[in-house]
Amino acid sequence: MSSIIACEIVALETPKVIRDCPKCNKNTSFYCSDKFRVNAQQKHIDIWLIYKCVQCDSTWNCPILSRVRVHTINDELLHAFTNNDRETAWSYAFQIDRLRKICSSVDTNIKYKMVSGPINLAHGDVTIRISSPLKFDLRLDKLLTVLLGISRSRLYRMAECGGIETKPQGSIKQKIKGELEVLVKAGIDM
Repeated sequence: MSSIIACEIVALETPKVIRDCPKCNKNTSFYCSDKFRVNAQQKHIDIWLIYKCVQCDSTWNCPILSRVRVHTINDELLHAFTNNDRETAWSYAFQIDRLRKICSSVDTNIKYKMVSGPINLAHGDVTIRISSPLKFDLRLDKLLTVLLGISRSRLYRMAECGGIETKPQGSIKQKIKGELEVLVKAGIDM
């Protein structure tokens, strides 16, 4: 008998960026304030996501849009920027590859929670449907050890024996992004 378990990864915070703080006079962590700065001049608009230093609350404006014609921006997105929509702020705060290009470093070791049903391999194979709307470099092997309650070495042995399959096919060391399905076969090296 096979069962299907849905598992959603919910981030509890945004990644912190490491950059030079002018007040602290050193590289420090900055957190996302969930607020935007919007500056419009005539037909053009500039938008930044505001970050704050964890030590002194000094701000850094992370560029989102620069010198863009106002009429080219979707009305809903413009409304989200001007009303400091948290979901929109988080979608930009989790653009880790872009942040790495403009900051010294990005700390992706963030707090998260998993929303899933109980996983019991005693009753047969289990298909785990993992969804993570935000990408934050969480590796599949780390998540599976928590979900299955086993060590990482045991997980690797199961994968080597064909006891774990991923769709789309990939390594169990891959980073989770979007939707992923994992088939865990009961009785393989358990």
